[in-house]
Amino acid sequence: MSVGGARRASALNSRLIAAYEAALAVAREVTPEAVLQCIVDLARERVVPARYAILVAANGAGSITDFITSGLTQEERASLRTWAEARHLVGEPIRRTVPILLPDIASHPEFIGFPPELPSMKTLLGVPVLLGERVLGTLYLTEREDGEPFDEVDLAALQVLAAHAAAAIDRAEAYRHAEQQRDQLRVILDSLPAGVLMLGAPDGRIEQANSTAVEMIFGATGLTGILPVYGRDVRMLDADAKPLPHEQRPGVRALNGEETRNQQLMLDCASGKRVPVLIQAAPLPDTAGACERALLVLQDVTQLRRAEQLKDDFLSLISHEFRTPLTAIHGGAHLLTERGEALDEETRREILADIVVESDRLDRMLANMLTLTAVMAGRLTSSTEPVLVAPLAREACQEVAERTPTHSFRVDVPPDVPPAEGDPALLAQVLRNLYENAAKYSPPGSEIVTTGYRQDATVIIEVADNGIGMDAANVELVFERYHRAGDDPTVRGMGLGLYLSRHLVEVQGGRISASSAGLGQGATFAVTLPIARGWMAAAQESAANGNGTG
Repeated sequence: MSVGGARRASALNSRLIAAYEAALAVAREVTPEAVLQCIVDLARERVVPARYAILVAANGAGSITDFITSGLTQEERASLRTWAEARHLVGEPIRRTVPILLPDIASHPEFIGFPPELPSMKTLLGVPVLLGERVLGTLYLTEREDGEPFDEVDLAALQVLAAHAAAAIDRAEAYRHAEQQRDQLRVILDSLPAGVLMLGAPDGRIEQANSTAVEMIFGATGLTGILPVYGRDVRMLDADAKPLPHEQRPGVRALNGEETRNQQLMLDCASGKRVPVLIQAAPLPDTAGACERALLVLQDVTQLRRAEQLKDDFLSLISHEFRTPLTAIHGGAHLLTERGEALDEETRREILADIVVESDRLDRMLANMLTLTAVMAGRLTSSTEPVLVAPLAREACQEVAERTPTHSFRVDVPPDVPPAEGDPALLAQVLRNLYENAAKYSPPGSEIVTTGYRQDATVIIEVADNGIGMDAANVELVFERYHRAGDDPTVRGMGLGLYLSRHLVEVQGGRISASSAGLGQGATFAVTLPIARGWMAAAQESAANGNGTG
C-alpha cells in the first residue's frame, strides 16, 4: 500500500471510530429533541470537524418538521430555515435518497441565493438519514475546519453516523409515543370516579394510584403524586371492622392469579375516615405469563349506602304517615257501612268530614311525593309569568285555613309591590307548604303573617309565625330531606315540605331561606324571586312620562 493509501486508510479508520463513538453517545439520549441536537453537535465537533452542521428532519411528504443546527446563532438558524423552506432544501437528497458532496455550493442550482446575513459557506456535505426505505431527514455539514473540501472519507464517516442516527431517532419517537400514551392513560385514570391502584409483587405494595384513590385515602387535601403505603396510610377492614389478613386482601389474591368481583370491604384511611368500598381485583400477567402486578379498583359506595338508608327511611316514613289517614278513612267508612243506620245524623256528618279531611291529607302527600319524584329525576320544569303576590297568597291562605281553623292568616302585601317572575302553580304549592309548616309548629290561636316587598330587582315574600322557633343548627338543616324541627311526636309530617319547597323555588330561578331569633321565638321563611321581566322597563317608561312607578 502506498504512503497516500496508508494515510487515507488511517484517516478513514479514525473518522469511523469517531462516528461509532458519536453513535453511542446519540443512543444514550431518549427524547427526539435531544437526539437530533446530539447528532448535529457530534457530527460537527467529532466525526467531521466543521464550522456548521444542519439536520433537516422531514415527514413522509417531504415537509420540514425539525430544523436543527450547530455553530449558527438563533438568528442565523431562523434565516436559513426560512430560505430552506422557500427553496425546498429537503429537495434532491430526500427524493433521491443519495448523498451530496459539493466543493462549491454556489455551483449547484439548488443552493443558489443563500441569505446574505449567513456566514460564508462554500463546501457542503450532505447525507440522507434513512430507516429502511423511510427518509427521516438530511444531515448537512459545511466548511471543514481545516479549510479543505469534504472528501469520500468524510462522506463514509458521516454515513455511518447517519445510519445509527436513524435508529436513534426511531427509538426516540417510539419513546415519545409511549410517553404520550402513558400521559393519556394517566388522564383517563385520573378522570375515573373510581379509585385505581396498581400493586406490585410479592407483597402488594402500591406502585401507582389515580387521583380518585389518593383523594379517597388522604382526603380532599391529599398531596398530588404521593403514593399511599398499605399499613401506614390505608388498611382494609372486614365486615366486623377488623383488619383483613394479608392473604385475604384482594390485591394479594390477584397477585396469586385470583380475581375478585364486587367484594364489599371498608377502607381505614389516613384521612381518619372509614370508607365503604366495592372492590374489583385482577392479575396483570406479563408476556411470559408471570403475575408481577395486579389491578385494584375501589368504588366508594358511601352515597349508595346513604341512598339505601334514605330509601329505607322514606318507606318507613311513608308507611307511618300513610297509616294514620288510611286508618281514619278505613275506620270511618267501615263504621258507616256496618253501623251507619244506628248513628245519629251529626255523628255521621262528623265521620264523613273526617274521611274528607284525611283523604285531602293523603292526596296532598301523594302530590308532594309525585312532585318530589319529578324534581329528583330532573323532569320538573317551570313556566314563569308575571305573578301578583297578594292575590296568590290570599288564595293559598284561604285553602290552608279551611284545614287549620285553629290558626288565623293575614296577608300584608302593599299594592305597589311589583309582580314576581314565577310559576303560579309552583309558587302556590310553596306557599301552601309554608303555611302548613307554620301552623304545624305554632300554638292554636296564633297568627301567621305573609308580607311582601321589593328589594333591588327582586320581590321577597316572607311567611312569619309565632311558633317553637329554631336554634342555629336547625336553621341550617331545615331544608334537608326528612328533617323535622322539634321532637314533638304529635306533630305529623313527612319532613318533605320544606325540602320540596326549596326545589320548587329554585326551579323558578329564585331562592328560599329561613331565620329565627331562637327557640320559642317563631320563625320566618323568605322566598326571593326576580321582578317580572319587562316590568322594570315599563315602570321606567311610566316614570319618564310622569305617571309614577306604582
